[in-house]
Amino acid sequence: MLGRLVRILLALTAVAPLSIPLAYLYARQQQFLWAALALAGCLALGGLAWTIIVQAGKRLEPLPIAIVKAKSADKEVLAFFIAYALPLIFRNPVSAPSLDGWLFAMLLLVFVLWSTHTLQVNPVLGLLGFHFYEAEAQGGITYLLITRRKITHLKSIGHVVQIGEYGVLEARRPTGISA
Repeated sequence: MLGRLVRILLALTAVAPLSIPLAYLYARQQQFLWAALALAGCLALGGLAWTIIVQAGKRLEPLPIAIVKAKSADKEVLAFFIAYALPLIFRNPVSAPSLDGWLFAMLLLVFVLWSTHTLQVNPVLGLLGFHFYEAEAQGGITYLLITRRKITHLKSIGHVVQIGEYGVLEARRPTGISA
């Protein structure tokens, strides 16, 4: 399972897409350095999300679970964008948000993530081609399943690793291991 700090870093990467409208707002105010920094932050957070997921798939131990029911949670990516982007769009007057406001919001998010077992749908991973499913295991526990594939048959879900208390990642099978 991912350590708490890595899990929090992965969750924080979910705010990366907010850097795009932020960069736009800075550019509108001719603050091009801040706009470039916002875009660079977006790319860095996207790269961090990719690295964490790829390394988790390679390094974490397989979790022997049998998925009995799965439901797509991809729609939550759109809800995430709407919930975070609309306040930026309808901000009046149109201006770049204050850095202290962003830092305060990030600290609140870190506090919530540190004190709970939350693993949410990550829009950055959605943009990188991952899909999300609410997957119920044989014992009745529901996990958030992250996978590169669209799941059309439950038996096709095989090798998963646990990335959080209630989060699993479908990983490629190491060579030499059969189904």
